[in-house]
Amino acid sequence: MGRLVSIGVRFFAAGISLVLLAGCEPPVSLPPIPRLTSIELITSGESGTLLLGFEDGDGNFGLEQADTTGAFCPACPYHHNVFCDYQELRDGAWVTVELDPELGQVPFHYRAPLISPTGQNNTQRGTITVSLEPRYYLTSAWDTLRFAVHIVDRDLQSSDTLITASVAKP
Repeated sequence: MGRLVSIGVRFFAAGISLVLLAGCEPPVSLPPIPRLTSIELITSGESGTLLLGFEDGDGNFGLEQADTTGAFCPACPYHHNVFCDYQELRDGAWVTVELDPELGQVPFHYRAPLISPTGQNNTQRGTITVSLEPRYYLTSAWDTLRFAVHIVDRDLQSSDTLITASVAKP
């Protein structure tokens, strides 16, 4: 049974100048490689939500709906740009559970939309909200899980990987 996937992205344009009493804030300058700044897994019953803080200095994080050719083709590794590796604590060691779509298993990979910054500064900062429904966990003999997450921009530059706190399955 497939998972219903809902992903929402909120970007806060860092290039907006705020007029203060004597002048403006200087433009934000960040590296072009995307970076995850925070991660949180919120669970409620069988549903889960991942909150991912991120920033990207050149403003090219996100995919348009039409991005389905070249490196973004449906069968290509970069068709998605948010990669959540599901891990279980097994006999005291964290194990990444490989999911095989050929067997009807749906990996925790998502497409966050492109929202282009406006103005002269292309910096992106925001929160990616990933809804893990109808269930955030896999049925198995193991009772503790976490997610290791990274994002990839349109230049195929990968962020660092952040790991959620561990949670017990309901």
